[in-house]
Amino acid sequence: MTTLLDPSSRSLVLAVFSVFVVICLMLCIVTGADEDDRALVRSDSRRLRSWQQGIAMGGDTTTVATVTVLVGMVATTGFDGLGVMLGSLIGVVLLLVLIVEPLRGHASLTAADLLDARGSGGTAVRVSWGVVTLLVCFPLLVVQLVVVGNVAAALIGQPGARTGCIVVIGCVMTALAVSGGIRGTGVVMIAKSVITLPVLVVTAGLVLHRFGWDPGRLLDAAAHGSRTGGAYLRPGGYTGEGWVGAVNRIGQTFGMTMATLAMPAVLMRAIATKSPRGARTVGRWMLGELTLLYGTLAVVGVGAAALAGEALREAGPAAQVFTPLLLGRALDGGGVLVAALACVLFLTALAAVVDVTLAAGIALGRDVLGASAKPAKSVGRRPAGTADGAASRWSAALTGALAAVVAVVVADWNLVVVSTLWLAVCGAALAPVLLYALYWPGFTARGALWCLWGATVLSVVALALSPYASGTPGSIFPGHDFRIWDVTIPGLVTVPAGFLLGWLGSVTDPRRAAADGAPDPERRREPDTV
Repeated sequence: MTTLLDPSSRSLVLAVFSVFVVICLMLCIVTGADEDDRALVRSDSRRLRSWQQGIAMGGDTTTVATVTVLVGMVATTGFDGLGVMLGSLIGVVLLLVLIVEPLRGHASLTAADLLDARGSGGTAVRVSWGVVTLLVCFPLLVVQLVVVGNVAAALIGQPGARTGCIVVIGCVMTALAVSGGIRGTGVVMIAKSVITLPVLVVTAGLVLHRFGWDPGRLLDAAAHGSRTGGAYLRPGGYTGEGWVGAVNRIGQTFGMTMATLAMPAVLMRAIATKSPRGARTVGRWMLGELTLLYGTLAVVGVGAAALAGEALREAGPAAQVFTPLLLGRALDGGGVLVAALACVLFLTALAAVVDVTLAAGIALGRDVLGASAKPAKSVGRRPAGTADGAASRWSAALTGALAAVVAVVVADWNLVVVSTLWLAVCGAALAPVLLYALYWPGFTARGALWCLWGATVLSVVALALSPYASGTPGSIFPGHDFRIWDVTIPGLVTVPAGFLLGWLGSVTDPRRAAADGAPDPERRREPDTV
C-alpha cells in the first residue's frame, strides 16, 4: 500500500488537507459558539438555512467507513454490499417520514428531551439514554480514526506511523468539535459535502466512460474481475449461504434501516430544524444528496471490482479500506484522481468524527452529567438534562481523547466487528425507544429502561458469541472458540427483541396501570404527524 501515490501527489494531498483543516478551524471559531459557554448546547444550527441543514444531515449519515468499507464490500461481495446501501436509504426515508417533524416539536437538543415531554422519561431514563448513546458513538469514532489513520500512514509511505497519524488526526478533529459547536460543525459538514460529492461523481463517470456507459458491460467485467462469476450478482457473498445467510441478509437490511433512524448526530440536527416547512425542505435535500451519493458509491464499488479486482485480492481483506484509492490508481495511474479521492477520505473522516464527537460530548455533558448532578439549592435550580457549555466542551474533549487511545489499541482488529457493534446497539436499543416515545401513548419509563439496557446487552452478547469474536482467523480472538452460532449480523433477532422489551416493560409497569385510571391529557395525546 505504500505505492498508492507518487511523491508529488502525496505532497498535494497533504497540502490540500492541511489547508482544509485550517479553513475549517477558522470557520468553527467564527461561526461556532460565542464567548457564552451555554451557546454550545443551544440550537445554534437553527441559524443555518433549511437546505444547508439538509446537506449537513446527509453528511452526518456518511462516514469514512461508508466510503471505504462499504465500497470495499461492494467490490468484493457485490450484491450483499448493495443491500447495505439499500437498507440505509430505506432508513433515511423512514427518518424523514416518521421522526424529524415530531422530534423537532418535542426536543430541545437531545432525544431524551422527547422522552420527558411524552411522559416516559425521568432522570434514570435520561442517564440511560445518554450512556447508550455513548456506546453507539464511541465505536463509530474508533472506526473512523482507525480507517483514516491507516489511509494516512499508507499515503505518506510510512505504515509504522499509523499510531501517530491516529493520535494527531484525533486531536485535530476533537479541537474542531469543541471549538465549533453545532452550527460550526454544520458548516464543516457542508464544506465536506461540496468537495466530496463532485469528486465521487467524476470518479463514477470515469468508470462508466471506461465501459462505454453500458451498465451491463460494467457488471460483467465486475463479475469477471472479482473471480466469483455469476455469484457476484447473487446474495451470499458476504452474508453466507443457507439459513445463516438468510438471517444475516435480513438482519443486515433491517438493522441498517433501524440504525439510520436513530444515529445520534443525525438526531441532533433533526431537532434543530426550524419549522414543519423547513423540515420538509431538509428532507428533500438530505434524500437527494444521499441518493446521489449511494448511486455513485455503488458505481465506484462495482468499478473497483472490474478494474482493481486483482489488486484487491493480492492485498487481502484489510485492503478494503483502500478500495477507492486502488480504483483511482487503475483509472489514471496514481495521479490527480488518487490524490482527490484521498482528500475525500480525509475530509469525510474529519467531518464525521467532528460531528459524532460533538454528539457524544453533548450526550455525556447534558444527559449523563447534567441529569445525574444534584440540583442547586438556590432558587435558580436547573431542570434535569441541562448542562452548561463548559461541561459539554470538556465531555467532547474527553470523548475524543479516549477514542484516539482506544483506536490505537484496536487498530489491528476487524473493523467490520466494531461497525456491527454500533449499528446493532443503535438499531436495537435507541430506535425502538424513539419510535415508541413518538407513537405509543402507553410507553413508560420502565419500558424505556428495559429496551435500552436489555437490547444493548443482547446485542453485545450476540456479537460476543458469534464468529466475529472467536473461532475464525478474522476474529478478535482467533485462538479461542466460544461461539454458539454462526450469525454475524444479529439485527433480525436484536431489533424485534428491543421492541418486545419496550412493550413488556411498559405493560407490566404498575405506574401505567395507575395512570390509566386518571389519564394525563398531555401524555395521552395523539402523536404529531409530518
